[in-house]
Formats: sequence, structure tokens, C-alpha cells
Amino acid sequence: MKAIAVNKLHDFAEKALVEIGMSAQDARTVADVLVTTDTFGVLSHGTKNLLGYVQKIQASGLKANAEPAVAAEGPAWAIVDGNEAIGMVTASFAMNKAIEKARQCGVAYVGVRNSCHFGAAGYYANMAAREGMVGLAMSNTDPIMAVPNGCRVSIGSNPFSYAAPTGDGKSVFLDVALSNVAALKVVMAKEKGAQVPAEWLIDENGRHTSDPSTFPEHSCLSPMAAHKGYGLAVMVELLASVVTGAGLLSEVPSWNLKLETPNNVGHAFIAIDVTKMIPADMFYARMARMAQELRSAPKAEGVDRIYMPGEMEWDKREKALAENRLELTDVMASNLEKLSAMTGVAIEWL
Repeated sequence: MKAIAVNKLHDFAEKALVEIGMSAQDARTVADVLVTTDTFGVLSHGTKNLLGYVQKIQASGLKANAEPAVAAEGPAWAIVDGNEAIGMVTASFAMNKAIEKARQCGVAYVGVRNSCHFGAAGYYANMAAREGMVGLAMSNTDPIMAVPNGCRVSIGSNPFSYAAPTGDGKSVFLDVALSNVAALKVVMAKEKGAQVPAEWLIDENGRHTSDPSTFPEHSCLSPMAAHKGYGLAVMVELLASVVTGAGLLSEVPSWNLKLETPNNVGHAFIAIDVTKMIPADMFYARMARMAQELRSAPKAEGVDRIYMPGEMEWDKREKALAENRLELTDVMASNLEKLSAMTGVAIEWL
């Protein structure tokens, strides 16, 4: 494990991306998405993957200076072409467009094609929450999950997130893969040589396995809650791919195993301006009432606290920012040091 100051990690990520040809503004966007994700404690989707994104740019699977653009739009909707830009830039552009349109129409949908892995979906849902709106963010991925009664990859883990403002600068939010676990968490276990819960993976015969060393060549993810996760993954595929013209199911290659290949991943973002429907103070009061009632539920033996969705992540972020410190895994540190050597940008450890 190595420790680094939060602001120093952000500076390093930003400078490294500028060094490989990204604009200062886009580099700042990517760094903010990834470092914010790390501060929430979701280390599988933050700066751990920065080296992979840079390698994909260098292999021509992404374009460092590409700019997403609106391909078609109406008052409450738009389709954005990512033009093979890094996913965080395109996703931020699209959610900002959804927020802008929701201010006018109350509700807005923005779909994306020609994008790539965008990190943690929760970042974009929280963009809307920061503006006093309810946000939804989702993406299809390369097929890495079996369907019920299947034993081979058929559909992506298709992450889904929502966030709702609470009036105190935080949010109630959920960010989940629609498999039992995000693929990158299996990869992290594989890197550590650790076993995983058997319900995470399905082998080539359709049986559960706890051995991540078989992933992804000889095992695949299982859907969250069986047919329920599968059904929701199909919903994401519909909104992020079918509607947008993005790659559909098997048309999407792995972003990190095929670095030279553009992904044509699809995303979908929805922003809901609740103040068009209910006064803001009433909305926040009702949010607080809901949270209070849920937190006051009878507690299981040995439990002293009930959390709202996202509350653990906000606690971790507050601690990281207050201490200006993040503990990174050995693999994360190694990846960042490789990127430092590649770009010539120094990284300052604590």
C-alpha cells in the first residue's frame, strides 16, 4: 500500500493526460471523475484505470483530442456522438446537456454512441444531484455476463446509477453493476490472488466458481438477483445502445483487452428537475423524512447504524478530503508509477 494526497493525485492525473495530448480542460474533467471515485472508496473504477486509458489512446483505440458533439436533439432529448473521445469527457458533456434541457422541460434524456468505458456511473448521476436534480446514468459494456440458464458471456454488466439531492451538498445515490459484482472488482481479486464469493462467477459449464484466475477467459459474471439483474441489464442496453446506435451486445469489444479497437459503447443519462414538480424546500423535507424513517428501522443484532444508499461513500469521501490522503493498493501504485515513467510526470507519495 502507498499513500498520496488527494490533491497531488488529481494534479498527477491531470498533468499526465495533458502530456499525452489531451487538452487541459478535458484532462481536468477526467482527473476529477477518477479521483472523486477514489475518494468515495470505489478504487476499482478510479485512477487504477488511468494507465489503461492512456495505453488505449496510444494504441489508437481512443482519441486524446476528440470532442463529443450533439448528433440530433429535441427540446427534452439529444443523441451525442462521442467521436471516440475518452469516456469521462463524453459522459460529462452528455449529462451537462441533460441538465441544461431538464431546466427547460423538467425531464430530459441524452443518449450517447461512439464512447468508451466512462468509469463510475455514480459520478454522472451526482452531477445532476449537485444541480438540485435527480440524475440517472447508465452504460452498456462489452458482453461479460451470462444470462439466466446460460453459461457464456451474452450481455454486459451494464452499470446503473441514480442520485437525488438532499439539500446539504450530499446525495442519496446508488451505483451498481447489474452483475453480482463489477468486472473490475473480480480483476482486483485476481491481481491479489484472492478467492471471490462463488455467486460472482459462472464457469463454462454454468456452475458457480470462486476462482477469479479463470476470468474472463473461462468464466463470466453472473447477473445480480438472477432474472432481475438480467432484466435491468436489458433495459440499460435498450436506453444506451438500441436507441442511440451504439454497439449492441457482441458488437462491443473489451475496452482494456483490445486497446487498439474503438468500443462504440453507449451511455444514457436522464435528469429530472424536481423543482418543476414540487417546491425545493418541500422536496428536501420529504427526503429527510424518508431518510429518518429508514435509518430508524429496527436494527439487527450487533448493528448500531443503518445507512442510506451512498452514505458510506460520502463518509469515505469526507474522511479522504479532511485528511487529504488516499491509501492505494499495490497494483494502483504500480500502475501510476508506470504512467509516471511513461509520461515523465513525477508522482509525489506521502
